[in-house]
Amino acid sequence: MQNEFSDYTTSEWTHEEWEREWNLSVGTAYSCEKCGSIIMITKGGVGTLEPNCCGALMKPVRKNNA
Repeated sequence: MQNEFSDYTTSEWTHEEWEREWNLSVGTAYSCEKCGSIIMITKGGVGTLEPNCCGALMKPVRKNNA
């Protein structure tokens, strides 16, 4: 007997890659390229975040390793 998932193909991502991408990490900052506003994640969790400002997506702020 063939079940309904027998022809299911897995994604190209591993379980660990999915967890890393869906994890919202405390301390991650995003900035608006137009007005310079900055937001920072202060409470972590799992999900998606697409911060918007001035009608556009905010960009992740890169950490300086100085």
